[in-house]
Amino acid sequence: MDSSKDINREIEIKLDLGSFTNYLKLIGFLGQIEQEERQINCFFDTEDHQLSQSGWALRVRAENKRGLITVKSIPAEKGLAVIRQEIEAEITRGQALDIINLRQDVLSIDNMPIAFIRDKVGKQNLTRLVVFENIRQKKIFKIGDYNYLLEIDKTEYNDGSVDYELELELKDTSNLEIIEDQLRKLFSSLDIPFIHQQNSKFHRALQKANIV
Repeated sequence: MDSSKDINREIEIKLDLGSFTNYLKLIGFLGQIEQEERQINCFFDTEDHQLSQSGWALRVRAENKRGLITVKSIPAEKGLAVIRQEIEAEITRGQALDIINLRQDVLSIDNMPIAFIRDKVGKQNLTRLVVFENIRQKKIFKIGDYNYLLEIDKTEYNDGSVDYELELELKDTSNLEIIEDQLRKLFSSLDIPFIHQQNSKFHRALQKANIV
């Protein structure tokens, strides 16, 4: 299957907030949020980790009112930005919860991400690797001449640990230097260390589960 036309490019900045205190500082500064989303994230792979070894990850997510199935590539980096190839399709929240709770086989879904995965793994079954929850608060924030959506995440893992981070998604990397400069100034004004988050939530979940 030639699915290249279905693959999008995701460009994100991810900053490690480091602590609940810094998370509260940022939330307090930004004020009234536009939306809060509670996400349950689940990742699948073959028993021999064929997907990860070929540079892909399969995520099923249940949000407040919908579900998502997403295939992501191993990230490339351009300065502060993380760039991934992505195929995503919406399903119902109920379907997503059924898949996450192993009441439905993820490979039984008929959409582009799953068709892409079937091409990768053939007739092999997929196993559930990790599940974790994330509370995402969204806020529109102006940087330079443009408005950007800031996503402030509180992620709870199965070992009881919690991470806090800021994500900002970009359409391209043309304004990356201006965005980085403004974010550095914002973090400095709030006395929050400016730390690039090197690892994805998925990778951190695998580490906490002693899978990698």
